[in-house]
Amino acid sequence: MNNRTLLAGLFCLIFVWTNSAIHADEMIQPRRLVESHTAGVLQRGYFDFGCGIYPAGNSALGAGLNFGISVGITNRLMIGLCYGGEGLVGRGKYAKFNPLPGPVIKYRLIEESLALPAFAIGYDHQGFGGIADTANFGYEGYIFKSPGFFVAISKNFLLFKKVQFGIHGSLNYSIESRNEVRWPNLTTGIDLGINEEFGLVAEYNFGFDTKDPVQGKPTRYALPGQGYLNLGVRWAFTENFYIEFDAKDVLEHRRRLDGRTVGWGREIKLVYVTHF
Repeated sequence: MNNRTLLAGLFCLIFVWTNSAIHADEMIQPRRLVESHTAGVLQRGYFDFGCGIYPAGNSALGAGLNFGISVGITNRLMIGLCYGGEGLVGRGKYAKFNPLPGPVIKYRLIEESLALPAFAIGYDHQGFGGIADTANFGYEGYIFKSPGFFVAISKNFLLFKKVQFGIHGSLNYSIESRNEVRWPNLTTGIDLGINEEFGLVAEYNFGFDTKDPVQGKPTRYALPGQGYLNLGVRWAFTENFYIEFDAKDVLEHRRRLDGRTVGWGREIKLVYVTHF
């Protein structure tokens, strides 16, 4: 590669970066991908109400429901609360509610700029995948643990002046089963806003805060290639209401203590966003 080719490549890279990132303030940044947090927050005076329907972790129960509401207190601070349970939908034998409500608080420390991504910190006690128990998973909580304390980073771009593209990552420390897990977990993902109605999201949860059995051997922590891949598609009927279809752990890496896989999960979310 000669110097002219190298300079031309660098010029194109800088041109794409500046002409895409400069529009970041004009885009709506998602507050979550599938389950992992981004640096996005609700603006002051806005609130959202969401309802998720998912298959129960226990086959004896019907489908689960999870309700949540979040409010933008300032342009940087949002708070929320989630609660639900399994067996609330369908013909399960009984209902089993979540052990505790799931409070959520997020504060956006640094706004996104042309050169720097946005940063946010927070706490989230809402896990997903159903309720875990000691007999099947070795701890009590959620099958896929709640994030707990987290820091999130996001950088957004506008491709071809129409397509929104975001890169996100988060580092979290769950307080579930904290006597066994003493280090943080890592998630990363992207979102792609195809147009004003349709969007795609994907995230990879490395699962460093879980233990899984290995062919009858003692449990060990997940390796990077044995994490949980989650995918989703969003359809906004209006600027205030959207429906989301999620596929969780599509690689089926999460296992019970007896070695059986939990299986990939499906979830439908309905979200309504408005302001006071």
